[in-house]
Amino acid sequence: MSLIINKKYEIIEKLGEGTFGKIFLGENIITQEKIAVKIDEGDKTMLKNEAILYNYLSNISGVPKLYYYGNQGNFNYLILELLGKTLEDYKIECNNKFSLQTVLALGIQMLSRIESIHNKGIIHRDIKPENFMMGLNTNSKILYLIDFGLAKLYLKNDKHIIKETQKTLTGTARYVSINVHNGISPSRRDDLESIGYLLMYFLCGNLPWQGLKATNKLKKQEEIAKIKKEYKFWENNELPGEIILFINYARNLEFEEKPNYLYLKNLLLNLYKEKQYKMSEYYDWLK
Repeated sequence: MSLIINKKYEIIEKLGEGTFGKIFLGENIITQEKIAVKIDEGDKTMLKNEAILYNYLSNISGVPKLYYYGNQGNFNYLILELLGKTLEDYKIECNNKFSLQTVLALGIQMLSRIESIHNKGIIHRDIKPENFMMGLNTNSKILYLIDFGLAKLYLKNDKHIIKETQKTLTGTARYVSINVHNGISPSRRDDLESIGYLLMYFLCGNLPWQGLKATNKLKKQEEIAKIKKEYKFWENNELPGEIILFINYARNLEFEEKPNYLYLKNLLLNLYKEKQYKMSEYYDWLK
């Protein structure tokens, strides 16, 4: 027997599971439109906060539409626009790395998404390949940023939040900034540094601090941070200087400083033009 929620949405099958909930394929039984259903049986506030943020960001291109938020029995749920595959899925499909053209095209879209969200006073705080998805059908070339479970306001009453120290790590250790490793609360700069690591990850296939063995989670985080701080990016022949400049720029921003998104976009766009890639949106998986 299938589960129907809110007398309108039928759950068909499980698509995936994350730290903060399970994702199911569903259908609006009135319109037959396929939708995504995110269910959370644990922290009741997490999904509610995410619903508020989706609603607040509803007019931004590349943020999935929120159709409904509610609760039924022991769980809360979000009804969201159905999207395609994650960038991690596509990376696996494409022999575990992307071409430079695809990385640059994705990077430009990532910057557009994060700039739009930052302009609304929100920081994402969990930039990773699984949180970027491609759209479906007519939106199949549009990159979406998802999962606002850890997202937070960095502006309150038009004032920037204050810098805090000795904080536990927020986000995914592989992609977080050095400042977050150092216990400093995240701000806009940290989302950008994480995007820089994503570009490197997609282009090279892995990151130098991947696959480390440690006795516990904290030790592993410390080992990752150590390699991030000491790694000599310029010695990596696979990595163009523009991506290194991107990472260094993000690392050198002050806590409250507004990033120059246009400068970062131009770094990627100029390299795209220099390589004489076609200006149409191009992705390896469309070959």
